[in-house]
Amino acid sequence: MSLQNFGLRILPFLLFLVFIKSDVTSQTTLTGNFMHNGVNRNYRLRLPKDHTTDEKIPLVFNMHGFTSNAIQQELYSGMNAVADVERFAVCYPNGVGNAWNVGWAFGSTADDVGFISLLIDDLISKYGFNQNKVYACGMSNGGFMSYKLACELSNKIAAIASVTGSMVPGAPAQCNPDNLVPIMEIHGTADNTVNYNGTPFVSTAIPEILKFWQDKNECDVAPEIEMIPNSNTTDNTTTEKHTYINCKNNKEVVHYKVLGGGHTWPGASISTGATSQDFNASSTIWEFFNRYSLENTSNVLATDTNPRTVILNNPSSDYVNIRHLSDNQNMKLYNLQGQLSLQTQLNFGENIIQIGHLESGMYFVKVENQPTLKFIKI
Repeated sequence: MSLQNFGLRILPFLLFLVFIKSDVTSQTTLTGNFMHNGVNRNYRLRLPKDHTTDEKIPLVFNMHGFTSNAIQQELYSGMNAVADVERFAVCYPNGVGNAWNVGWAFGSTADDVGFISLLIDDLISKYGFNQNKVYACGMSNGGFMSYKLACELSNKIAAIASVTGSMVPGAPAQCNPDNLVPIMEIHGTADNTVNYNGTPFVSTAIPEILKFWQDKNECDVAPEIEMIPNSNTTDNTTTEKHTYINCKNNKEVVHYKVLGGGHTWPGASISTGATSQDFNASSTIWEFFNRYSLENTSNVLATDTNPRTVILNNPSSDYVNIRHLSDNQNMKLYNLQGQLSLQTQLNFGENIIQIGHLESGMYFVKVENQPTLKFIKI
């Protein structure tokens, strides 16, 4: 299926979802626009509940694919649910002519780097976002655009993630960022739109992309490889996580290699091909982003070094065992739509939480003064 046909086929369904979401959430989705180089540029912005300019929350740009648009990317990626729980803002900008200028001979010729740069300044001025915690991710053409921002706007972008994207052939040789940039690439080996092994004049092979950023960030040559638990055996995919470590300034290059995966966003509820349900791209990207800022390039969460609260069995079908080192702290459990599914008190030691009555899917565990945890109910 072409990207254009994909957009046309899911648009009515997505517009229906917009209507539903506006009724069941109390968060805020705004629209905005301004003129740039004689073109009226516009965007959608998701703010968490009760946000004020005094709360210096992070800002994530999530960019659509070729022939798609901001509202389709917003609903297809499902990132709002993660942002509402984790309290960060998500901006979904629109490219000119449903495309981003990444160096192709076709598509857009707009100054998209300049547009995003001005949009960052404008949003920080209006909403008080943390200027050191601005990130970029995107699907397909939006993933290409994320790499372009890493190359040309590293003074404002703290980390990037590409889902089914790549770099235009020849672009790595011209990429000289002012700062080193943490990189995440999520890509399926059966992607027929942005081929994993590259396409002449269109995309660079993913192994070459990883090698470029591994060299640029001065990481170890050989990555650490681990298998992501195959929690969903019906999605026809498995996933390897490749992590390039010991990089300069504590940067990382991370690759989720989705074996058998198509041109899709892992964890998406809308299936347009072989879509991994073993992990959720939106929450995985945020977990990666949240480790980095411009002022502190290795802002590692407490769970990485000295965990106080951990989930011992994950994924699970009947219960989760949460080990906690404090008494009488409130725990809230949210589903992927940001809705409260369960609330209880955690005591010191191991806490058995029954989850058999919950629907299958990913859940977020929020405990006061603790990093957010997640688990999969199977």
